[in-house]
Amino acid sequence: MTSPTRTRDERTLFAAAAACAALVFVVVASSAWLRLVAAPCPPGGCAEFGPADAVRLAHRVAAMGVTVLALLVAALSWKAPSRPGLRAASVVLIVLVAALAIVGRRSAGAAPPAIQLANLLGGLALLGTCSGLAAAAPAARGRVALPFAGALALLLAAIASGGVLSIVPPATGSPLALGHRGLSWLALAAWGLIALSAAPAPAARLLARVAALCLAGIAVLSVAGQAGPVERWLHNLLSSVAIAAAVAGTLRARIAAPGPELPERAYARP
Repeated sequence: MTSPTRTRDERTLFAAAAACAALVFVVVASSAWLRLVAAPCPPGGCAEFGPADAVRLAHRVAAMGVTVLALLVAALSWKAPSRPGLRAASVVLIVLVAALAIVGRRSAGAAPPAIQLANLLGGLALLGTCSGLAAAAPAARGRVALPFAGALALLLAAIASGGVLSIVPPATGSPLALGHRGLSWLALAAWGLIALSAAPAPAARLLARVAALCLAGIAVLSVAGQAGPVERWLHNLLSSVAIAAAVAGTLRARIAAPGPELPERAYARP
């Protein structure tokens, strides 16, 4: 299939979406560090500027950058009349940014579990949306390859259940914990098989390998039985990279639908 030439606005849009995804990753990683690893300040406040303050500053700067780039992506997407899917994705992007800005104000300190869960899953959803926009190349406009769609569904279910478990830990052996473990292994197997197979596009195959490696890293942490703050932060980090790679890979693996054009000979006069 011949790739159509990108316009300058399209090139800017995809570059801005990629930059936005990178900044969202910084936001997610720093938020997880502050929630899982950083030691809280005493009631009177911390005496001096420390590592947690530096991470908090990076989180705020990256969040402001995400807002600016999200607005740029949304504006550019409405200038592409031939790409209605980009408009819908940009609306989702703006809604997520606005919702996380509201939730973020309430997630400081001892926030209720529902607020923490919304902040966690919302950040991952925003990362997936930005990654999807960055991967939405004009050449890939067909249907999604079925193996990628199934593997992505497994990964999303595993991450959603894992997010609930990280905020509200249940009793050992609960159905949710068992379901999360089963979904995680199934997602690892699915992405591992895709990574070893011939994907529709080289970029999709590379992204599938990234997702599989991240899930393998999570499996190693789980099997090792380490549940300290740093290990849980690494678990969150690998999950973030996996979801970004999986969404981008799924979009890059779209199979071009046959065009409506008639064969050239059909236009020939008798």
